[in-house]
Amino acid sequence: MSDNPFASYYIAVPSKYSDDIKKYCRTAGNKVTYEYSPFERQIDFWYFAFLLAVKKGLAPVAESDTTNITPASIFSGDSYRITHIQMVYLGVHQDLSELAAHKKVLDYASDLANAGIPYVLQLLNDPEDLPLWSLLEQIEANISR
Repeated sequence: MSDNPFASYYIAVPSKYSDDIKKYCRTAGNKVTYEYSPFERQIDFWYFAFLLAVKKGLAPVAESDTTNITPASIFSGDSYRITHIQMVYLGVHQDLSELAAHKKVLDYASDLANAGIPYVLQLLNDPEDLPLWSLLEQIEANISR
């Protein structure tokens, strides 16, 4: 297990989306099947929103009214996510020394996730399909490009 430079911070989502995000996460008290709640944890939703924002080239969105969903120490169990966050930041900012500003890097990732959250919610709320299948169709469309 690698060192987690974000361990002393929190992952937050915009408060206006907090209840909607929980609806699609199983550990947020939702007891329905994966077809209706395709994410195990809120951090998984957040990470997917981050990746979608990166894939779509969305501009980061800073939010002042946020709700903490989990300590960022959760990344210690999925250390590849730390690397992905750092590589996205490095790719945009082109300065290796800036990776030492851990809070700045995590804030940038959070702002990207904030940009992706409305897109993920739109996918999951598609009345034409179950949330899981809408999500999988989006993944398949992005992989085949």
